[in-house]
Amino acid sequence: MMILKKHVLFLFLKVYLLTAAGLIGIFLIVDFFERVDEFMAKNAPLIDLASYYVYKIPFVANYMAPQAVLLATVITLASLARNNEFTAMKACGISVTGITFPIIGASIFIALIVLANSEFISPITNQKMNYIFFSKVRNKATYGEIPNKDLWLKAKDHSIWSIDSFDPNSSGLRGIIILIPNDDFGIRKRIDAKSAVWSVDKWFFIDGYTRQFNREGLVSTEYFESRSFPVSETPEDFAKVRKRPEEMSLREMYATIQVHAQEGKDTTKKWIELHRNLSYPFISIVLALLAIPLSLRSSRHGGILFCVGVNLAMGFVFSFLYAVSISLGRGGTFDPILAAWGPNLLFTALGFYLLLTLDSEKAFPI
Repeated sequence: MMILKKHVLFLFLKVYLLTAAGLIGIFLIVDFFERVDEFMAKNAPLIDLASYYVYKIPFVANYMAPQAVLLATVITLASLARNNEFTAMKACGISVTGITFPIIGASIFIALIVLANSEFISPITNQKMNYIFFSKVRNKATYGEIPNKDLWLKAKDHSIWSIDSFDPNSSGLRGIIILIPNDDFGIRKRIDAKSAVWSVDKWFFIDGYTRQFNREGLVSTEYFESRSFPVSETPEDFAKVRKRPEEMSLREMYATIQVHAQEGKDTTKKWIELHRNLSYPFISIVLALLAIPLSLRSSRHGGILFCVGVNLAMGFVFSFLYAVSISLGRGGTFDPILAAWGPNLLFTALGFYLLLTLDSEKAFPI
């Protein structure tokens, strides 16, 4: 019995890897033909073009994982049916649900791999990919910079920073105002500087002045050409603010939400992005749970093409409802948790129902 289950597991994993590689390859080829003219028009070096697509692979692998699981499940079950292996399994006393355990277990493993990729690998490669395309190809020298008057940041020491612009490449600031509060929530000190540079683990503020205040008002003003102040923020704190959603790990997204909440900003859309990134890997499990019973049922009424068609239709319905749910969440109609996880939970329940009712039917395609 264990040998048969291992056979199903290895067959599924082999088909999944081949399917995922094919889907990733198709995606990259289509994307290449869409962007190659822009790379050539800017005379981008070949190494930049190659690096761009190498860095894009983790993102595409994550995106294609659910589709690859769906197709791998259908192809695996069709292959078992074509070779009459269901007959041998039934003779060994293996139930329908017993056959599916290796596929479901592998889908859970794939979902965890995708989740780990989203947290540790994709954010780094996406940032490098975007830098190549926007900075080197489109020649946007200010890619990643904070535009004028766009950033108000509450620091770890409760001071308030206003920054005109931040250049992540040189770790430089321009147009800085720092407000340091007192215990009565008033302003104790204000630092103004035209620019600041990060060197030897500290900020050096250039061409500015400091003003001291008490309850009565301004006490003193002191000008400086270059001075370092004991502040807690680092270049990484400012870089996080301007990262695109796909360049942020789940932990970075959560930390950004906390900062924005402290600043009184609306965090609904950011919560949606966080829960969407959390829920997306588990779509692989949902589609496997649905594909197994649909494949076994539809295989009794038609060939492999009919089976694939039924499952692709089911996948389209799920994708449509998932996209609508996310859109309603961004618009404030749905709670972020419900918007991101609702379709997963609904179709998981449906998949379990269809799966558990198989044993009471003649579901084997024999």
